Amino acid sequence: MRKQLLLLTFVLFWVFTANAQEGERLKVTAGVRVNPFVMYDFEGNKTEMTRIHAELGAMFNKKTYLSVGYTPYVNSIYNFNEYWLSGFENKIPVSWVVAEEYMFDENKFILQSGPNFKLGNVGNAFVFLFTPVDNIDWGLKVGAFIPLNVVLFKK
Repeated sequence: MRKQLLLLTFVLFWVFTANAQEGERLKVTAGVRVNPFVMYDFEGNKTEMTRIHAELGAMFNKKTYLSVGYTPYVNSIYNFNEYWLSGFENKIPVSWVVAEEYMFDENKFILQSGPNFKLGNVGNAFVFLFTPVDNIDWGLKVGAFIPLNVVLFKK
């Protein structure tokens, strides 16, 4: 079930990409993301943390960003799928994210989704709902992504 969910998410974002025809067709990036955030559960608890992720990603037609990454601290691999609802020519571009993460040490699969806001060249701010897939227990993540990437290929 987990693999099918991951594949379905990837396919849906690929369909969005295939339909977009404007702008730069492909940009491949690699690097790290610094990810400070606060996690809230719905019992009133909050936890502040910062994670560093290694990531390889591709932006298609300046609309869809798909990536895969690794987070050493929690020994997890993730898939980050992002569709830009408003383009980069707007003052604050907005995207919708669906991301999956598998934590090897805990054998836990996490699903998260929510809006993401581009903050100029500094990075992104986000608000995501998240839950483990095997035991639905919703939480809220509020934070930022600060990318330290290089462009490997552009077309």
